[in-house]
Parts: sequence; structure tokens; C-alpha cells
Amino acid sequence: MIYLKCKSCGHYNELKSEFLTFCAECGKKLPANYAEWKLKRPEGTFEDFQREKGVKPKKARKNHLGELQQKYLAWAGRRGAIITVILVIGLAAVAGGYIGKRVVFNLIYPKINKAWLYSSWETAKIGRQTIEISTPMHLGVNDKPLAPEVAQFVEYAKSYRNRVEEGMQVEVNMYSFRPNVSNDLEIAGAATASEMKKNEEISDLKYKTDTIMQSGMNALLQEGSFNYKSGIRLSFCNLLLVNGPHRWEVVIRYREDDTTAAATAHRIIKSIHVK
Repeated sequence: MIYLKCKSCGHYNELKSEFLTFCAECGKKLPANYAEWKLKRPEGTFEDFQREKGVKPKKARKNHLGELQQKYLAWAGRRGAIITVILVIGLAAVAGGYIGKRVVFNLIYPKINKAWLYSSWETAKIGRQTIEISTPMHLGVNDKPLAPEVAQFVEYAKSYRNRVEEGMQVEVNMYSFRPNVSNDLEIAGAATASEMKKNEEISDLKYKTDTIMQSGMNALLQEGSFNYKSGIRLSFCNLLLVNGPHRWEVVIRYREDDTTAAATAHRIIKSIHVK
């Protein structure tokens, strides 16, 4: 069988009539038709036109791999397919390949749900020296042992954060230092930046620091981005507040290419109030 292939949609139109001019699939004019060809080749016959302009579709090769996939899906069902995908992704990550890392981190840090910007947010009041924060997700207790070199200076500590699979990480840390321990805002900012620089999972750190007013007191806002485990680039906001022996630290991380997450992060920062 001989056909005329449509350049617009790729459909093969059976060339069995001298009057074939338009594609049967998309309705657009075909690249060649017998009437126009005949004007240039008056001596030519329809059979000549078929031989010159007609094409024969290449026979599709049998996709044995696709057949196996279909048979497997029918046997394993949706749950089995999901497990298989997870295993394949896990193996790619273990292999350490850049593509494998990108796939895994895109799952861990997906773009956030746009509905978050328009839904009702949860307002949490956290800690003995209360910090109030509104977020689109739930923050749960995340207390963890302090490093020995820090614990000796801290009288009280409390930490909250959300689940990691939500596409945005929000963490709230509070510290009350022992008497006679220096708790300067600039020192707090330098310490936070230093911890990020020392983190072996972080590279190519870029950020700026601004002094802002929050809850009637000076605060530091650090904003920037970094490569996380050489697999994905994340943006971050660190808000630091200090009052006497008390220090509050709010850390937000999300995908750098997620504009919705950036708007959400700034709204979270604006909601913060220390009582």
C-alpha cells in the first residue's frame, strides 16, 4: 500500500485516488497532490505520481520490552509497579549517578501545592518563650540532642518541623542560654552561616543578609541558595531573632525553581511573631 504522509500531524493517507489533497486526520493540505504534480508533468500518469511521491510506512519493530512491561503490569498491578519504580530509583541513587540523584531529589523536594497560597493556614504557638508562626502545613515536635559544645551553654531548647515529603522544609528552633552567655544577633547570624558552610551535604552556598524589624525587634534575614548533595539546588530563608538570653531561629528550604514556594516562604516569614 502507498501513502502520502501529512507533514502537520504525521498521519499516513492512503494514496488510492487522484483527488487526495487534504489529510484525513487533521484536515490540512498535504505536501503533494496529483493535480498540481500533473501541471508540471503533463505526460505523467497517476502510477508515476504514486511511485514518485508516495511512501510506504516502515514496519514497526516489535517491542519485546514493551510487551514484557505490559505483562508485568497486568500481573503485579499498580502496587507492584510502584514498588518496582521505587526500587529502580533507589538503585540509581546508590549508583551515585547525577541523573539518579536528580530523580530521587525531585521526589523528596517536589514543587509545592499551589493551593497552599489560597487555603487556610495553621497558626502554631511554640515554646516557653512563645513564637507564633502560620504555615500551610502542620509543624510537629522535632527535639534532638544538642552538640556537646553547644549544650553546655543552653538552659532550654525546643524544635519543631514539618514532614520532609511536602516539598518545603520549615523548622523552628528556640534556645534559652544560661546566664552570662553572650547572645548577640550578629553572632547568631554568623554562627548559622558557619554551620551551613561546614555542612558537607551543601556546596556552592550563595546568600545575602538583611537586618529587618520583626515583632518590634531587630532580626536577621538570610536568603540564598545552595547545591544539596550535588543533586538539586535549594533556596533557603533563615530568620534569626534575639531577646536577652533567648534566641529564635526559623529555617525554610525549598526548590530554587519553585516560584510558588518562594511566595509561600515570604508569607511564612511575615507571619512570625514573638510574644
